[in-house]
Amino acid sequence: MDVVSNITNEILVVGSIYKSPDLFIENGHNIRSKYDFHDESTRFFYDNAEIIYQTRSQNFNRSIISTYMAEDEERLSLYKKYGGWKLIESWMSLAVPENFAGYYEVLKKYSLLREYQNNGFNVEKIMTHPKFELLSAMDIYRLVRSKVDRIHTVILTNEEAEILNSNIQSTLLHCMETPDLGIPIPFPIMNDMIRGLKTESTMAVGMLSNAGKSRYMTKLIAYITLVLKEKVYVLLNEMSIQEIRYALITTVINNPEFQALYGLKLQKKEKELTLGLYRDKNGEFIYPKKDEWGDVVEPIEDYVKRVSETSEEYQKIMSIAKWIEEETQGLIFTEDISTAYDDKTLEFKIRKANLTYGIKYFFYDTFKNDLATTGDWAAMKVTATKLTELAKELKMFGYLSIQLTDDANFVKPDELTSSNIANCKAIKHVLHTLFLFKEIPKGEFHKYGYVATSDWGTKTVHSLDENKRYYCCVCDKNRFGRKERLLFEVDLDLNIWLELGSLVKK
Repeated sequence: MDVVSNITNEILVVGSIYKSPDLFIENGHNIRSKYDFHDESTRFFYDNAEIIYQTRSQNFNRSIISTYMAEDEERLSLYKKYGGWKLIESWMSLAVPENFAGYYEVLKKYSLLREYQNNGFNVEKIMTHPKFELLSAMDIYRLVRSKVDRIHTVILTNEEAEILNSNIQSTLLHCMETPDLGIPIPFPIMNDMIRGLKTESTMAVGMLSNAGKSRYMTKLIAYITLVLKEKVYVLLNEMSIQEIRYALITTVINNPEFQALYGLKLQKKEKELTLGLYRDKNGEFIYPKKDEWGDVVEPIEDYVKRVSETSEEYQKIMSIAKWIEEETQGLIFTEDISTAYDDKTLEFKIRKANLTYGIKYFFYDTFKNDLATTGDWAAMKVTATKLTELAKELKMFGYLSIQLTDDANFVKPDELTSSNIANCKAIKHVLHTLFLFKEIPKGEFHKYGYVATSDWGTKTVHSLDENKRYYCCVCDKNRFGRKERLLFEVDLDLNIWLELGSLVKK
């Protein structure tokens, strides 16, 4: 019997992808060209389409394809041999991307049959089955399940089952060479507790409304990109991109982790930045010139020139702004998803960021029900499960900022639990780590103290300063180790977040 194949369907698959390249996002991770394409030309055009999509452009046209092919002599030779752009166009004209699910199913069916055949299994009976055209790849697998489990695992799921008690020694040796750690964060105790931000895991941070959950997230994003030089993808459905940009600038200006990098020390409130106000050498704000009626008469160009010449603060901040632009080039990808944040949209966008930009860290602010399932706690848990599974599959780290219920206002800061999460406390079960923050009222400062991070060999309990603002951080879940209550010094105007140490009750 000849080798099993369906070249026509392979052409429809490849034609659909060239016609609608975003099909890679939902389907590319499940296609293995080595197994799925029998024909050399369809495999060639598929493999190169995948490379172009990931490294060149997410839009395909003759110019983009031809330019890429011409970059390598051998590749160009094969491109011409198989028919070049003219062949691609003919395949595109045959394909209907809306029918891709059907093409994909047929592709996998023939791929599975081919592997059975290659392993000596007689597939003729299956192919002459009266309902063969109606059989899916999974149906075929069930027919011969007992004999072909391993082949099914590779072809249909892209995974291979492992024997748990094998490779124990090599696993331990690997940990000695490369400890199981994620990238560090600028909070020493928290970092030690969770072993850094580990890929294949999800972390959630919860706060009351307007308590600074987006600002805390912004400090982490700034640290990951500016200090560690890692790419991040940020999905927003409450704060606008402009608002998160203000928070980023404020964070970098005021926090010591970044000041050490650009070599300046100053403080600037976000409100002053958004109002465009800068001080002169006497500490007074420089305002535009106005007439006797209070109307601005100074052209903006003249005002900016005057401020730039007379305000050292302005000069420093603009140099920091330039530094941020240069240092974060191609590292922070942000998208406003406030009009659509259903499960399918979230998965599509995260997959695309991972596939096209190689991003390993995604942040979602604020995690909540999509518009169609508002108030449905079960749907929210499904979304959390989906994001956790996605992080594991794509080897990414996922961060979710969540809102606490109004009832949390009446709970002591150090007694917060997942029961205080708005909409769905059950999401705790699918997360790897969960931290809940709440401000300690000044009237209760006398009840708390902290053991400082900087204390060596002693357990001196420090009192809280009446002139400062403090947040208690409760670790409600940690799959990677111990759980502690931490104390943070916070200034939301400057977006300063400093981990002071472990919180203790007096």
